[in-house]
Amino acid sequence: MPASGQKAGPSGELRHGVLGSADAVAQSLALLALTFAVSAAPAGAAATAGAAVPVAYVIAGIGSLCLASVIVRFTRRIAHAGGLYTYTVRGLGPQVGFLAGWMYAIAFAVGISFVLIIAADFLSTVLTADTSVHLGWFALYCILVVLILLIALTDIRISTRVQLVFAVIGVLTIVALSLAIVAKGGANGLTWRPFDPHLSPSTHGLALAVILAFTGYIGFEAAAVLGEEASRPRRVIPRAILGTVIVATVYFIFVTWAQAVGYGVAGAGKWAADPTALATLSDRYVGHWFSTLVDVVVAVDAFVAALAGVHLTARTLFAMGRDGGIPRQFAATTPRFRSPYVGIAVSVALTLILGAWFGRHFGVGLYFDLMATTASLGILLVYALVSIAGMVFFWKARRRGEGYNIILDVVLPLIAVVICGYAIYSTLVPRPPAPISYSAWIALAWLAAGLIIVVGLALTRPDRVRAFGKAFDASDV
Repeated sequence: MPASGQKAGPSGELRHGVLGSADAVAQSLALLALTFAVSAAPAGAAATAGAAVPVAYVIAGIGSLCLASVIVRFTRRIAHAGGLYTYTVRGLGPQVGFLAGWMYAIAFAVGISFVLIIAADFLSTVLTADTSVHLGWFALYCILVVLILLIALTDIRISTRVQLVFAVIGVLTIVALSLAIVAKGGANGLTWRPFDPHLSPSTHGLALAVILAFTGYIGFEAAAVLGEEASRPRRVIPRAILGTVIVATVYFIFVTWAQAVGYGVAGAGKWAADPTALATLSDRYVGHWFSTLVDVVVAVDAFVAALAGVHLTARTLFAMGRDGGIPRQFAATTPRFRSPYVGIAVSVALTLILGAWFGRHFGVGLYFDLMATTASLGILLVYALVSIAGMVFFWKARRRGEGYNIILDVVLPLIAVVICGYAIYSTLVPRPPAPISYSAWIALAWLAAGLIIVVGLALTRPDRVRAFGKAFDASDV
């Protein structure tokens, strides 16, 4: 295994042992987009849960910890660039594993575009309002796409350090706003009432808010794809993932409580109807200059989330290409930095096409809603599959004398499956209005395409299918 600073191996191999704990944390923390996540979602949750939004985030945090426990147990045994794809292969077999990897890669590839389009729109708004520069969102979108391509193709450590710095700046900015709200006593004095579930208009409304809050945790496992590039991956990756979920849970609970008291318990309706809640609270409790700062920070946070999404997508495709499930060209790497450039290029090209075609056709808001819903359906399905894979994998491992825990290996994965299943159901029932309703059909089309590919491979190249998830031996790192 080449150590950090030594020349990398032959083409088609990632660099081993070059990333540390901070890099792994950066990948998961950036993809969670904690600043971006609280810019609109809490207000959306308030529309169904009233002022009890913090309760929804408490429950969602517990559910995310259940899911994280499964993934963390996998990362302690398997260090692999395929991440959730590989875990599902090892638990449920190559065919199901391929479908999981297929849906996972496509969903995050699409996710890059809808996150980046928001970054471009926020930047365009700030520039128009506060400078003499009047660039539309699409021009900025193209600039950000090129910037992501250039950063992603260089040393992975440059990306992770950029991601970590700006993710931390974003979190600190939102925490500072929350502290300002608390210091000034909110709208009507500080109160713990937002933690009372009875403030929600209905149990169903609270449940819908929980699902919205739960989707805010999507991406916490992103560090798993760095399993082949991290030093001591079985120690670094699990800590990064678990630590990210814990930090995110505490952050979400505190920030949503601060927003709730900022509007006041009786002002939940105003909160729910305010699409620019962070700007409103910034103007009220700090000053207009801070609201501009928050807009910039949200845009930058969305940018680094898109960058992390490119790394996740490219490495998942790299692993699948190395296995031969998709063209092996996806396993090619650059000579110097060993970046999986085909996956990076495809991700970036898809981002540009989606923005130019669908983004300009539907408009920023509608495109975001459509693609965010579609991608969430795909990712939630994969989360359910990897949870089931964990139950099967660790049951089999028990026969080999490895430790087995009924809580960690059965109860928590089942809770994760139920939450993911209910999240999918609540997204589709009642049926959302068009074009958001198209999301189910788009996700089904992705799944059908994956089924056709894997069935075709099983019939024509069964030896290749049987080798999925085994092209890289985890004992090598």
